[in-house]
Amino acid sequence: MSFIKDINQDEFLQDVVEASKTTPVLVDFWAPWCGPCKQLTPLLEKLVNQQNGKILLVKINVDENKELSTKLNIQSIPTVYAFVDGKPINAFQGAQPEAEILKLITQMLDSAPGNEVPKLLKEADDNFKEEKFQEAQALYEQLLGMDSTNVKIIIGLMRCYYQLGNIGDALELYESLTDEITANEEISKLKKILDFSKEGAVDTIVLNTLSEFVIKNPKDKDKRLELANMFLVNQEIEKGFDHLLILFEQDAKWKEEAAKKKLLEFFDVLGFNDPNVIVARKKLSSIMFK
Repeated sequence: MSFIKDINQDEFLQDVVEASKTTPVLVDFWAPWCGPCKQLTPLLEKLVNQQNGKILLVKINVDENKELSTKLNIQSIPTVYAFVDGKPINAFQGAQPEAEILKLITQMLDSAPGNEVPKLLKEADDNFKEEKFQEAQALYEQLLGMDSTNVKIIIGLMRCYYQLGNIGDALELYESLTDEITANEEISKLKKILDFSKEGAVDTIVLNTLSEFVIKNPKDKDKRLELANMFLVNQEIEKGFDHLLILFEQDAKWKEEAAKKKLLEFFDVLGFNDPNVIVARKKLSSIMFK
């Protein structure tokens, strides 16, 4: 089934206004002589096809449909309208980067009649904030089956896997993603932390031995950083953060701000509502501005 079609102004009411009451419709106003259109239209086609029927693309040649172009006040091309539930909810002019078009598509899908994704996503996010990670995971997995390209869902599920120690599941999910999704900045950061954690738990004897060494040698920054990393690998986040904060307080610039960088990496992964992150951010700010 094709999710893309060329129409004329006589078909606009049926193929855009009425059709958008059940499936969101992107409307691409273009012309054969328009240079930016030749860049934008193939990108729109690719992104719509990736949605596999959850959104439609209609293309209208303005030279052949001047009456409709006038009614819709099309002053320059390309112009793209987003129709949901029989009315336009957003629009843009000129060629746009892929990330911006994806944001518009997400807005359209979230606004679609009968779409349960926003409600369920909020419920999953709330469960995550309340540290109900298993409940959140179940909802994110349900949502992934409903919308497999939604970056918010993917990030939420990967974070749940991390919190529950299911590093292998998180990495398996990452490997199933398209190049466009893995290019997302937050997902790239998550992958870095997952790679850091995939070696598995550090032996307790090794951890205790290093802890005792650091207690006796509190100014040995290399060993303290090693210890912090061990705690983080073991997902003893509070202890890992505490040692990174000590390092930062001892010497904020040490190893190109290694302690601060590691803290910020984990803040991104765990999310700013994570209790350990809330505490550590306050401590970090206190150290930075005292």
